[in-house]
Amino acid sequence: MREHEGAVSERTSGVLVIEIRGELDIDTVLRWTTLIEAALCELPAPHLLVLDLATLEFLTARGARGLLDAMESCRDRGIAGCLIVTPGSVADRVVRLTGLGDRARVFPNRLAAIAASQPVAMRWLPG
Repeated sequence: MREHEGAVSERTSGVLVIEIRGELDIDTVLRWTTLIEAALCELPAPHLLVLDLATLEFLTARGARGLLDAMESCRDRGIAGCLIVTPGSVADRVVRLTGLGDRARVFPNRLAAIAASQPVAMRWLPG
């Protein structure tokens, strides 16, 4: 696990999780999208990018657009991407209002996101 300027990234079995903390707005969107791009360029390439917004304190429409751009960049590279958004949170409201939730898969937690990306024969189902 790595911590870099308010973000924690973790890479396991082809899954790259980036926890975005603090604020994602017009002043910070370039820093966050650059950080996401740098993490994607590290080898080996992930098959899934999980952007965890559960601890995000502030998200603007411009920040949501930056997240959408990151998801589209993943798609162009053949990498699946999704968001972790706590229901009822600030991020949840912005994701719904901007339509980002219609264009990127949204899950309530990391386990659900990672389980949904696994091949059916490999899925772990809670008892």
